[in-house]
Amino acid sequence: MHNILLVDFSRCVFGDIQQLLRRSNSEYIIGDCVDSAQSAVSALSEQQFTVVLISTGGCAAAGLWVCQHIRKISQIPILIMGGHDHFQLVRKALAYQVSDYLPGRFNASALLNSLNRLRFRLEPEQPKRNLSSIRSLIQLEGKQVHSAQVVKIIKAYVLDHLSEDITLKKISDMVHFNCAYLGQKFKLEESMSFNDYLLQQRMEKAKLLLKSTDLRIYEIAAGVGYMDTDWFYKKFRAYTGVSPNAYRKLKTFTA
Repeated sequence: MHNILLVDFSRCVFGDIQQLLRRSNSEYIIGDCVDSAQSAVSALSEQQFTVVLISTGGCAAAGLWVCQHIRKISQIPILIMGGHDHFQLVRKALAYQVSDYLPGRFNASALLNSLNRLRFRLEPEQPKRNLSSIRSLIQLEGKQVHSAQVVKIIKAYVLDHLSEDITLKKISDMVHFNCAYLGQKFKLEESMSFNDYLLQQRMEKAKLLLKSTDLRIYEIAAGVGYMDTDWFYKKFRAYTGVSPNAYRKLKTFTA
């Protein structure tokens, strides 16, 4: 989980943000809420936080003043909400290396998108399993491990490579398993076929990206292994009952 230090001058958005994070199953939590620059600096020196979220309460200058004090002691990512979209304010925010500046009233969708973009930068990319490493993993002192372990390793490979062209035949050739045999073992262990599992993981990741990012549909399609956006639309509608655009609007509205 990522810990937020919320600086809320007016003390009027804490409840809204906390409810938003809970309802969206966010990986962020509000670790502390303060209402002044001095309190923010004290909290940063006493506790561990991932990001500072400043709600200016309509006074962007006060938010930038907090940034100035925070930057004297820390390079922690900072997000600013509220204030006006004035060039001078944005320029000063950039000078303080603010990660994002969200002018205007509290906007749940904009805040979630900003937090998710930040999360992708904060979390180091996990090393991907390649097929040669999988082949070595299923050999222990010259003996093949149990098929359940092979299925577990293959599932991990799938999750790491959803954006790529994945087939059971390609995997079975690389790990020296008969494709039909591996397919039977996979279905026995998972109670679904390999292709159904692959589709499920691609669609679930697409759903997550649709509701938690502002990526374009074709970018999401490519990110889950579909170079043909029309085909992605067809598969997504068959899986969820609605189009990707309709799903995004529905989730944005319910958030």
